[in-house]
Amino acid sequence: MPSALIIGASRGIGLGLTQELRSRGWDVVATHRSAAPALAATGARLAQVDIDDGETVAALARSLAGESFDHVLINAGIIGDRADTASNVSREALAQLFWTNAIAPVRTARLLLPLVKDGGSIGFMTSILGSVAGRQSGWAELYSASKAALNSLTRGFAVQDVGNRPVAILNLHPGWVKTDMGGDGADIDVATSVKGLADVIAAARPPGQRYLDYTGATIPW
Repeated sequence: MPSALIIGASRGIGLGLTQELRSRGWDVVATHRSAAPALAATGARLAQVDIDDGETVAALARSLAGESFDHVLINAGIIGDRADTASNVSREALAQLFWTNAIAPVRTARLLLPLVKDGGSIGFMTSILGSVAGRQSGWAELYSASKAALNSLTRGFAVQDVGNRPVAILNLHPGWVKTDMGGDGADIDVATSVKGLADVIAAARPPGQRYLDYTGATIPW
């Protein structure tokens, strides 16, 4: 039975991916910050974690010591105030955006990497908006910058932390999805996104790092 650890699974894409992997027979440990009855209904093993609080992540790693997973997915992100730009954002709001979207995921990955099986993978939920080469508009400039920062930090993580271990690194764009963050006008629904993401995750093989969307298409860095 393949196994996955999903950080941030109480709603949206994280919840949908937990449901999808469970339907495929995966053993899943899924984390949440607050009560998540829909997540409990998936039959996944649950743990309470706040990605912004490194001690809760460290506690999770200790509680899972001795286990190993085919895939670890770090699914965390906030959009921030859509009206914020580099010209008007407060230091506090900017710090929170970058902490949750870029710093905390990499800190989490470093704590959880020992739980990833050789031949497995670790994934980061990023966005096509984090692509510097592919950026064609100024929309959501701070969110985009935070995801570009995440992509950059994961490049260092792949080289420095993973090194020669046979573990694939996946930077995943879920598509523009109808969630609380994506809005009702988004292109695809959660079911479409998570089915594709599950296929991409199941097919991942080391070595190397890949920046992919939910269809498996490569995104330029």
